[in-house]
Amino acid sequence: MIRLARNRHGAALELYRTAARFPLIGAVLLDRQDGVVYVDDAERPAQAYVEHAFGFAQILGSPAPAFEACLERYLLTDKRFAAPKVRLYAPRVPSFLNGPHAAHMRSSRQRFVIGPAAVPRQGDTLPAGVELVTVDDSNVSAFEEVFGVTHRFWRSTRDFVQGAAAVVVLLDGRPASICYAAAEAGGEVEIDVMTSPAHQRRGLGKVATMAFVRACFDRGCLPLWDCYSNNVASVGLCRSIGFAPKAPPYDFFTITR
Repeated sequence: MIRLARNRHGAALELYRTAARFPLIGAVLLDRQDGVVYVDDAERPAQAYVEHAFGFAQILGSPAPAFEACLERYLLTDKRFAAPKVRLYAPRVPSFLNGPHAAHMRSSRQRFVIGPAAVPRQGDTLPAGVELVTVDDSNVSAFEEVFGVTHRFWRSTRDFVQGAAAVVVLLDGRPASICYAAAEAGGEVEIDVMTSPAHQRRGLGKVATMAFVRACFDRGCLPLWDCYSNNVASVGLCRSIGFAPKAPPYDFFTITR
């Protein structure tokens, strides 16, 4: 396996464009977020492995036996990944994970998509005491104290402000829920939403997400929702907004040290 320098990640970008696309993976290849990229050939890769600093990863391209043998050793034997665990998107399961030995690592996730017409503008219909605000330089520190998400995927607070397009729901003036882009690549946005424990089960996550999704469409981006297929709360929330499955569930592997 050859590790590409950050300014050479683009060598694997074409493999991403022809695969099942996940913005967290695309953001690494575009050098918008941190991660590592390994390939079988530095100039004309046939296969690549992309790993986000948070641990999400994907294998791209056509199977190359020598490359996959190295990748198997990296993931299952040496466990040289930097994050505490690798979260592997696997629409195509590599041969070294296709067996009973990997059953304990396997789960399933599903991608959901939505069209602009499915999300009405909220206008003056917000519940009493609820206010929507966007995150900017003036308020990001206060919201970070509540949610702690600015460095979860993004390199810096400044990158978060510029790239995450975060929307916060205030309830009686206090931050209650946030929806933001975990990553953006090629006009596709990976949604992340969080509601503080004290304000859960009040529909505030839905309010934040609807505002965020509408803002995505207003700026020409496609919002994507991806979650474990057995996450009843997450699936219920996205469906209540108007998201629908893009395809059947796909395999997902969690590989720990």
